[in-house]
Amino acid sequence: MPAIRRVLNVLKAPFVRIGKAYNDTAEKYPMYTGVVTTVIKTSAADLFAQKIVERREEVDWRRHGMFVMFGFGYLGCWQYYLYNDLFVRWCKPITALVGHRGSAPLKTFIDQCIHHPLLYFPCFYTLKGMVEGRPISESMADYSEHLWDNCKALWMIWVPAQMVNFTVVPLHLRIPFVAGVSFAWTVVISCMRGALDTKKPAAEEDTAIMMESVVANANNGAPASVRSSSIVLQPLFNAATASADCPSGAGIAGSGQVGLQQLIVDDARDASSAPLLLR
Repeated sequence: MPAIRRVLNVLKAPFVRIGKAYNDTAEKYPMYTGVVTTVIKTSAADLFAQKIVERREEVDWRRHGMFVMFGFGYLGCWQYYLYNDLFVRWCKPITALVGHRGSAPLKTFIDQCIHHPLLYFPCFYTLKGMVEGRPISESMADYSEHLWDNCKALWMIWVPAQMVNFTVVPLHLRIPFVAGVSFAWTVVISCMRGALDTKKPAAEEDTAIMMESVVANANNGAPASVRSSSIVLQPLFNAATASADCPSGAGIAGSGQVGLQQLIVDDARDASSAPLLLR
């Protein structure tokens, strides 16, 4: 056992040093660290979406640049100011009375029931419309139509995540925490979508066999007999996300579902509506 413990300590030592260095930097430069982390996360999420999920041969750098700017301006700068300044001032009396655990539900309520429905989603849909070349009025119509589905998907993950964030995560790590949860969810959603996509050839093969059977029976003058089989269509959760921070695979224009502040769009329907993985 002592030998195993020593090996484990040697293996985890580099990660401990990196984590300590990151934490020290975040304590010294909290805003800069949060913004840089969010920009890197947004960039990585969009590249992941384009190359892994969409399997693009070439990166759409215009779209990528717009998402990076969104990660810098909104997800980094604005959310840092919102979470670490405004929320602290607004909830200061409650925090002074009952501590961070007591004020965390109020901060989560403001974030999930006011901030995201009234500010985040409109900004997100506007950006998505710009990427797809659609007018703002059409983007806002999509936003209004799908708001409730988006909120339900959002709350499923981000209510507990933000409760943890506002309760135990120190101020200088709140934005990195949001970025980390978002990117992890983006990867999970994208991988699950990829796993389901691998089942498509089998379904197509069953359809081909079925059609061949119909044609063969028709040519032989026999009544068409089609082998029936139950086909189960498995939804990719109630919403498509998309990273974020993927923004985290159903089509937003068709199904109106945003997944946990990340958006995955059915690229088979519209190549311009590529997976948008944000937050």
